[in-house]
Amino acid sequence: MNLKKMDFKKDGKYSPNYILVTVIVAAFCIILLCGKSLWVPVSGIKNLHIRSVLFSLTDALSAFSSSVGIDGFVPELRESFIQSTGLADHPSWDSRYYNNRDVLSAGEPGVLSVPPVETVPDPAEEAVPVISAEIPPAAPVRPTRPPAGEAVFSSENPLRIYIFGDSQVFSLGSGFSRLVGRKAPIDVDFLAIHSSGFVRGDYYNWNTKIRDIFNQESYDLAVIMLGMNDYQNFWNNQGIIMKKRTPEWEAAYKQKCRNIIDTALSYVSRVYWLGMPAAKNREYNESLLYIDSVQEALAAEYSPDVLIRISLRDTIPGQDQPYMDAIALENGKSIRVMGDDGSHYTVEGGQLVMKPFFDRLITDYRFSEIPVAYLPE
Repeated sequence: MNLKKMDFKKDGKYSPNYILVTVIVAAFCIILLCGKSLWVPVSGIKNLHIRSVLFSLTDALSAFSSSVGIDGFVPELRESFIQSTGLADHPSWDSRYYNNRDVLSAGEPGVLSVPPVETVPDPAEEAVPVISAEIPPAAPVRPTRPPAGEAVFSSENPLRIYIFGDSQVFSLGSGFSRLVGRKAPIDVDFLAIHSSGFVRGDYYNWNTKIRDIFNQESYDLAVIMLGMNDYQNFWNNQGIIMKKRTPEWEAAYKQKCRNIIDTALSYVSRVYWLGMPAAKNREYNESLLYIDSVQEALAAEYSPDVLIRISLRDTIPGQDQPYMDAIALENGKSIRVMGDDGSHYTVEGGQLVMKPFFDRLITDYRFSEIPVAYLPE
């Protein structure tokens, strides 16, 4: 391309050729400045084979930018912004747990997979039946509170609960906090990470996060809500595609679930595992039913004294009932329980759907004063 002969400007306006060259040069400069962080946007490509090829290209480009010493510009600029604005400890900005391509070296199973979106992914490639080896979670470095079974909880000594999971936890955690009310013998903390799951350890590393959380704070029990984003193929540790709805996928997926559950159980004596909700979209609902069935099968392998499965579908919309956006209360008032997307609860929906969990807590733990459930009116 002879730039001297190209007509970059005509009648006071830049030509398409000029704009094209400018965009190409700008994109190339940005790519070089991003360095190793290039893999993050590439990880959003659905086709695993195309993504593998592009990973090789981005690795080559990042190696070149590293060799000339400019690969840290964008990452360092982002880190400076986070530190200067006080966002370093905010869950949505904390880079210690997000986009960690080296997550395998830290003992977290699973590698790059289909992008973390809360929709049903397209069907992907055939898989070779190979199951990845998994690394057990590390032991906690600090003791937990005394066994919950030996304690009597009260407003002064509340039962401490940590709820964590994907974006559904926003409504479930908020709803449960509203359900128990203020000055209750139950204290609730929750963390919702949009688009996270058991599968995407590279996108968000829950194993490391909950270790850090439980090493900083003592809780009596944990509540897990993950799986709404897990209906996707993924690569195992050997780089083999695990195709959903195959025995190989299910075995590898169960091991991913086990790692997070066992990490939580190394800090608390009991974990409550929430099931999948009903969704308005038929295809997505079928996907969630499948995920629910695999999770149920794994939960059955644990003692019911340490891992308790809580169904959400049995409450909203009800066992064997079709999806519904709103339900009628006993006073005849109609209340909306599902959001506009047809898959996430409203806060009032979270309040209602967490009532069986609330009832189970009263059975499983001792209280000097019986907790009162505050339901929507």
